[in-house]
Amino acid sequence: MHSQSHPICVTIKDAVKMIGVGNTKFHELLNSGEIEAVKSGRQTLVLTSSLHKYVENLPRRPIKG
Repeated sequence: MHSQSHPICVTIKDAVKMIGVGNTKFHELLNSGEIEAVKSGRQTLVLTSSLHKYVENLPRRPIKG
């Protein structure tokens, strides 16, 4: 039995892909504090918990089809 692990942090490149925004918008979110990141040496790592929180707080819209 394998347990699937979820990363605590991801790179900015991966975080941008995860939430589907552009680099400029993502850096605005980082600078405003809406998304949290930490430094590990020279690398910036984004907390996946803050990505989940950001997406969960986005306004809900009905999907028209």
